Amino acid sequence: MTEVSRKTQYALLAAVDLAAHYGPRSLVSLSEIAARTGLSRKYLGQMLLLLKRRMLVHSTRGAKGGYRLMRRPELINVAEVIEAVAAGRRGPADGRPPGAYKSALDWLTQQMAGARRALLADLTLADLVQKAKQSQ
Repeated sequence: MTEVSRKTQYALLAAVDLAAHYGPRSLVSLSEIAARTGLSRKYLGQMLLLLKRRMLVHSTRGAKGGYRLMRRPELINVAEVIEAVAAGRRGPADGRPPGAYKSALDWLTQQMAGARRALLADLTLADLVQKAKQSQ
């Protein structure tokens, strides 16, 4: 079973915080996100830059600057955030055994990846915000 990397978790935390404080014109400062998530400002800045490169987040510089989602939270799915973090990262080394069963394992891996992608594409940032509110 593939686990979500710490980097991906942090990017999701930042995105969910922005979703929870979403307003079409409102900006959320890096300090506010850091205070609510408990993550370092430096690391959050790196995660938000990855999201910005994928056109998920907009940033404005200056004293009244900050970050906001480019689209409403219900229009950004979890898969997009995960793919933003994974972009540019090398895939895992091919450690599968050669032989007669390799094609079966390749097929299984593709099926699992497809099912995971479908699940994550169906979940939005708004869904995660709602789940967080239910847990409080």
